Amino acid sequence: MNSTGFRGPVSILSPGELFGGVETHVLGLCRGLRERGVDVQPILFHDRELAARLRGAGLEPVVLRARHRYDPAAARRLAELVKQKGSCVLHVHGYRATVTAAIAGSRLGAAVVKTEHGLPEPGGGPIGRVKSRVNRALDKWATRRLQARVCYVTADLMRRCERAHAGLERRVIYNGIDPLVRDRRPRPDALEPGLFHVGIVGRVSKVKGIPFALQAMASTEVPDRVCLDIIGSGPLLEHHRKEAELLGLGNRVRFHGFQRNVLDWLAHLDALLMPSLHEGLPYTLLEAMSLGVPIVASRVGGLGEVLQDGETGLLVEVGDIQCLARAIALLVDRPEVARPMGDCAARAVWDRFSRTHMVEEYLRVYFSVGTGCQFGGTHTRTGSDAGH
Repeated sequence: MNSTGFRGPVSILSPGELFGGVETHVLGLCRGLRERGVDVQPILFHDRELAARLRGAGLEPVVLRARHRYDPAAARRLAELVKQKGSCVLHVHGYRATVTAAIAGSRLGAAVVKTEHGLPEPGGGPIGRVKSRVNRALDKWATRRLQARVCYVTADLMRRCERAHAGLERRVIYNGIDPLVRDRRPRPDALEPGLFHVGIVGRVSKVKGIPFALQAMASTEVPDRVCLDIIGSGPLLEHHRKEAELLGLGNRVRFHGFQRNVLDWLAHLDALLMPSLHEGLPYTLLEAMSLGVPIVASRVGGLGEVLQDGETGLLVEVGDIQCLARAIALLVDRPEVARPMGDCAARAVWDRFSRTHMVEEYLRVYFSVGTGCQFGGTHTRTGSDAGH
């Protein structure tokens, strides 16, 4: 049962092209809704990892076939699926989902909820940057056309979107996870005993700030027994591999590529590094906190919002190589500081960032829009709608 009595149906539209934070969110949300008796219909543009994991959880996704990114035929098919299901709410994730829903327009016959997961990453090169600007403009237009109820994974993200979403109903709903137990996770063979393993987990892209970590590893302040394990794949993988070689880091930096058992790797790291340029609220952060893994992160976005410096993690300014190196050295030299920090972080996840709490918050949103009511709980109304 759930606290609102909302039963659905609800359709959830997401690309499903990669498997990262958005996909982890969608998978956890779909599972949580079903557990609370809600009839949920996942709809994806790609039949890949997210689709496979949904099927593994007993949730069969519908895959929208499209000739190109904004195919009107896909929008018509989306409207048909939502109507056939009888969904009173369509929950969209990502700009492609939002624009497709806007093209469908009134044919959807459902209220639209949108989750903003983070700032868009700039495209590579002049053409990529132009495409990125066009996609952002289309996303802004689509969100307003749909009069979507917008949920943000951090308050920082909500502030950054204030102008773009003025006049829409908005609120913050933090990501949530189920508690994780470190001792139940097998240790990957590649994490050699006797070394101090710090890791970066996720897509290997510019936003992750990997060059800062490499330069910190080359600092004389970081002991030689520290090994940087980069777990993930992405467009800059080979570039960073060459960068590590030029810095003379040899076998102290290891690239492991995409790993399906990423939680096993995360559980047995001695510390997690997140030297990002910006972030929403990454699931890797919450998972590391739940597992009691000490964290060193940039003071940006959800990282600076969720972590308490010196209590649940260590925060550094973006690009401060010296401070990053000192933070790593502190965790190596003073385990009596690192262990309580990890324990405190695990308690914070239990108290504030559980999947149960996240799902219940979304149920309140669905209930409010599905019955023509305003948001339940705390919310923000802006622009011309304020006060009405």
